[in-house]
Amino acid sequence: DTAQHNLQLLTRDLLYVLELTSATSAGDWGWIEDILRDLAMIFHGAGSNNYCSEILHFLFNLKKIWTPEFACEILLLF
Repeated sequence: DTAQHNLQLLTRDLLYVLELTSATSAGDWGWIEDILRDLAMIFHGAGSNNYCSEILHFLFNLKKIWTPEFACEILLLF
């Protein structure tokens, strides 16, 4: 039924929030990058294309455009 499906979606989303919070607290950028990919697809599926584009743009810059040294400096700012 609809209520159970909505509860499952809420639980899934809250688990993503918990995972992101834990990764941020641990300072594990590899883990955060993995979560950001999943969140980009969730935003895209929900119709929040601007959030999806920004996350994908950040990840692309991080991996392909910026030098590793500059990427480390950017990550240290957060």
